[in-house]
Amino acid sequence: MGSACQSKAAVNAEKPDFGVILRSSSTNLREEQLKIRKNLMFHADGSENTFMDLSTPRSGRTIRWKRGDLIGEGAYAKVYQCMNIKNGELLAVKHFTLSDDPKLIEKVFLNMKKEISFLKLLDHPNIVHYHQTDMSEDMKSIDVLLEFVPGGSLKTILIKYGALEVDVIKNYSKQLLLGLNYLHENQIVHRDLKPANILISLNGILKLSDFGSSRKFEDIGWHISKSLRGSPYWMAPEVVNREGHSYSADVWSFGCVLLEMASGKPPWSNLSNDSKEIFHLISKDNSYPEIPKTDSMLRSIISLCLIRNSQDRPTIKQLLSMPFFSLEID
Repeated sequence: MGSACQSKAAVNAEKPDFGVILRSSSTNLREEQLKIRKNLMFHADGSENTFMDLSTPRSGRTIRWKRGDLIGEGAYAKVYQCMNIKNGELLAVKHFTLSDDPKLIEKVFLNMKKEISFLKLLDHPNIVHYHQTDMSEDMKSIDVLLEFVPGGSLKTILIKYGALEVDVIKNYSKQLLLGLNYLHENQIVHRDLKPANILISLNGILKLSDFGSSRKFEDIGWHISKSLRGSPYWMAPEVVNREGHSYSADVWSFGCVLLEMASGKPPWSNLSNDSKEIFHLISKDNSYPEIPKTDSMLRSIISLCLIRNSQDRPTIKQLLSMPFFSLEID
């Protein structure tokens, strides 16, 4: 047979297996591994330059740092405390390990690059501050340097202290609204609002974090996404049903966070702890999480946020104007 009649197996044998090459420990393959990783991450024209622009330190000065203890962990990254070795400032570093699976390398890298682009754009007292991004020499990991918020997450606080007092809820929720309003004014929907992504400083200042699921609507005339993003307990019905969602999905999630601060437990958790069942409960018509007994104004606001028809929910700006959030806190 001529060369045109090669078997399928022979053709496949000639094609390099990127996964095998990337997993190999041979030093002779190091250069080839770097070349493949670079191609997978920067395959689009100008992508490498775009990433380098994004990773430029926000202050213009590169921070040299040393990693400390693990303080948190998510689906794609681990968060460590770290120290600026020049001035002793404590910071947080979000550490992404890039898989040896070629398909996963591209996916995780693109998600991480999108999150950096949001963080670098944002500047608000109720949003975690971004410093810089570093890539390891072997291109197997990326570190995102962020503001360290020593109080931990709202999730941790709820686990420690249970349901919060109404005055504390007013304080936290007003700050959360200010952060969300800033996002929405910049055409960004957070899409994963939950206590684990809300950080609290030692003096009660709230910081919104984790923009891995966020979406920026560039086109002012069309603010709809049909992707499934977020965490089950706090997802809006239109997100679960993939009907198309926008800024009002954050309003539903905000209502869920209010409910959780008032009860000490996530919405729907009194009915099930299974993600599939939670999705089913949220998707059903006329299905609502149970609102705890609490301040009447707070209950009303939670009910407004949890209106199933997204077009009937108040906006973040409208919520901010409500008397509950303007009352003085002693």
